[in-house]
Order: sequence, then C-alpha cells, then structure tokens
Amino acid sequence: MEPVRLTRIRRLSEQSSASLALTAYLPLPPESATLSPETLQKLREKAEKAILKHPDRKEAESFRTNLDYALGQITEASPPGTWILAATPTLAEALFLPFVWKEEIFIGKSLKVEPALYALYRTTTVFVALASEHTTRWFEGIGDRLFPISLPPSVKEALSQLQKARQQVQNAPADTSPYSELFTQMARSAYHMALVKYTEILRSIVLFYLHEENVPVILMGDEWLLEGISKDMEGERALTLISGIPETSSVEILQSHVQQHLLHQRQVLEQMYYPFLAYSEAQSPQEIWTLLQDSLPTSPVLFVEEGYSFSASELLGKKKGLPSEDGVDLLVALVREKGGTVLFLPSGRLPQPLMLLLP
Repeated sequence: MEPVRLTRIRRLSEQSSASLALTAYLPLPPESATLSPETLQKLREKAEKAILKHPDRKEAESFRTNLDYALGQITEASPPGTWILAATPTLAEALFLPFVWKEEIFIGKSLKVEPALYALYRTTTVFVALASEHTTRWFEGIGDRLFPISLPPSVKEALSQLQKARQQVQNAPADTSPYSELFTQMARSAYHMALVKYTEILRSIVLFYLHEENVPVILMGDEWLLEGISKDMEGERALTLISGIPETSSVEILQSHVQQHLLHQRQVLEQMYYPFLAYSEAQSPQEIWTLLQDSLPTSPVLFVEEGYSFSASELLGKKKGLPSEDGVDLLVALVREKGGTVLFLPSGRLPQPLMLLLP
C-alpha cells in the first residue's frame, strides 16, 4: 500500500544525507492555481548550477531525471497552499500542502522537509475509500482536499476477478437443463468466492491505514459491502462508514461529504471539551511542554487560538536546526504523537491562547 503524505514526508526527513539534495517550497498566490513559469525557471536554474558542480556525472543525471519527474507531478491546485519538491539522485517527491510558506529553495546534501512535517500536524489527514463491487477509488484527505492514491496490484487483480465472475453469472444459460443449472451454480460459487476475496483485501487495507499509518479512515459506498469490510471493527473509533454514496460521484461531491463529517466531528469534540476550560488554570507553553513529556493517563486535548505563535526556543532553547521555528508546531506534534486532539478556535473564544486538557 502507498503510505499517506504525512508518512512520506516523515520518511523524507529521515533520509540520510545525499550527494545532492533539493528541497523547494513554492507557494501558490491566491489569484493563481498554477505556479508561474518564472518560479519554475528560477528553480531549474538553481538546480542546474548545482548539477554542473557535481563531480559524478551519473549521479548528476539521476538527480536531473528525478527533478524532472517531480516537476511533472505538479498540477493545478486550489490555493492557498504550497508545493514542496524534494529531489535527490535516488528520490523524487512533489506534494501539495494546504499551507502557505515563503518561497524557499534549498540545495545541499540533506533534505529540509521538517517544517512541512511539523506544519502538517496542524491539519487532519485521513484515508478515504469509495468501494463498490464495480470499482474502488482511494484518496488521501489533507485539510479540505482529496488527493488520489494509486491502487496496489492486489486490489486491481481482485477487482478484475470479481468483474469476470460477475460476467459469467450474467451470461449463465436461461434454460433449466441439468448442465445449465450446474454451470449457473459454478458461476455463482466463483462470484461469491471472488467477492469474499475482494472484501477481505479491502478489509486488510483499511486495517493497514488504521493501525500502520495511524490515520482516520472514511469508507464510502454500498452499505452491504461496507458492512463486510468493517466486520468486527466496532471498536475502531477512527473508522467512519458513509453508505449510499454512488460509485460515480465526483471528487467534489466526495470532498463535501468528507468536509461535512470532519466539521461534525470537530463540533462534537468542541462541545464535549470546551465547557471544561472554564475550570482550567492558566498554563505557560513551557508548563504544557513539560507535562506532555510525561506518560499521561489519557489522551490530551490541546486548544489553540488561531494565529497564536511563539518562538520554539522557549521550549528547546536556542539550538541550531530546530524542526520548526514556531513553538505551537512542536506542541501540536507532541499531542498528535500521543494520540491526542488539537482544536483551533477563533480569537477571543479561549480564556488563554493555549490550553491543555487531560479528560
């Protein structure tokens, strides 16, 4: 299975130094859905200068090929947001993230993707699947957008076998001769076995994203199929089933269902925890940071005022190479890693700009 982007970025940040590495943050202005030719030309010029200085021609060509591949992945996107490009002689990634950074291009021997990694903790990342017996479509949801995820060969093969078995049932003879009845019975049995295999593969994939990727899963499609895929998953809090969604639904319609679900989920959590803030004592960022370092009896809930920030040095001191310059990013990341919840509220709604609850 293809990992979601948060995992991909985390893996990028863990990559060892390369002989040549490029990391570019290319923001999209509000009035545009594509990067300007001038921006891409500036990126290519800087990359070419680095390539010309590289002593190994083979690695230099591999780097150029990977950069071309990454640039080829750039498509139209709904701003505001930023394209992050990462390229080395052995790696190429192009990801659209729903955050706006200043334009930066780094060329050296290591990737500089930590800011993207920590900023991504601020938003919700989910795995979305639309499943029917005719097709299956996968997406990764980052914020308010869905990004297609390619299907693995196992799913394509199971879906192909199911379609062939269904065709055999439909082509079964209409007469009632013993031979025809036997053929029909065998066709129905093959169809049932293909459907069970298809369902089990989808089930294993849902469990992969729930447990291995540790992201919420939203499963859409035919109710009977969703019931088979989610059998014995009643305790999976991060799994949401939305039935009755036609398999031909556009990405925009699927996005609206995801947005409605996430908004409802957010409202439920806010109604559950917000009243307790009136009884909570004020805590400094350092006190919250210290508390989060300990093993906690329950998953923490962090409330943050939108737009609030403070220097990361308040938490980690003036060290070089901090993963983020914003201390809020560090707190949010730590809460997420502990399985907690982060809720951003408009200015004026919180007694303090930063408040931690331990339900």
